[in-house]
Amino acid sequence: MALAGALLITPDTLLIRLSGLESWGLTFWRGLLIGSSLMFLWLVTEGRNAASQIPCLLTIPAVCILLASTSSTLAFNFATIETSITVVLTALATAPVLAAGLSFLILREAAPMRTWFAIAFTMLGAFIVIFHGDGAQHAPQGNVWMGGALGVLAALSMAFIFVISRRYPNVPVLLASSLGIMLSGLCGFIVADSGSILAANMIPVLLMGLIVMPVSWALLALAPRHTSPINVSLFMLLEMVLGPFWVWLGVGERPSLEMIGGAALVLATLIVFFLASAREAHRDRPAA
Repeated sequence: MALAGALLITPDTLLIRLSGLESWGLTFWRGLLIGSSLMFLWLVTEGRNAASQIPCLLTIPAVCILLASTSSTLAFNFATIETSITVVLTALATAPVLAAGLSFLILREAAPMRTWFAIAFTMLGAFIVIFHGDGAQHAPQGNVWMGGALGVLAALSMAFIFVISRRYPNVPVLLASSLGIMLSGLCGFIVADSGSILAANMIPVLLMGLIVMPVSWALLALAPRHTSPINVSLFMLLEMVLGPFWVWLGVGERPSLEMIGGAALVLATLIVFFLASAREAHRDRPAA
């Protein structure tokens, strides 16, 4: 399930490129389709318990998750329009180690030294990719630093959702997230002109909004019930590797060698971090 979900999500950025959408038009369609798909998923998975979760939306943790979902969606959408997909996905890949750092700051969970090393090396790798972002071929000619900053903001928002969900396990994360994503779509509808919304290539839009994102999200969300979350996190790194590859094949957007080197540093750091975490968890597990 984790492998299928991770592989399915990898073409998402290519579909963004093929959609022909820009900024607010992209935000409208992704917010509307992905948000409503996740809402449907929430209704299906929760069944009769769905109605009892609605009052929980009035709690501070649920509002925080809702707003963080809006922030992450807006930041990711605009980052993909601003700069190279390699820059965006490398920045987004820092979310797990940022979550570990936030867990220390917010939950006061002890963070081993490897966590701080992982944060330092992943941010260094992301900085290298962003610094050389102008070397990407056939990529958007926007502000690379703005795109990189938006990618990091998207990662930080995702990390915040992870931490709040851990601190308040009874919060309806899927419901709050779906509403947050739909809120971003509402912002896109208000700001975008009708021409930018109707200019979409609807086949890629429908694929990413109704199939790729919701189905992959469901598979990745259910996979930890059957395997370690560390394994799921490792599979999710496939997006960082295959996402730029599909974009290169589809539209010819190609990162420079320096960008590939920075992305490789982030990838290697995360793999070592996840494997070390898994080894420690296995060592600390009480014997049967």
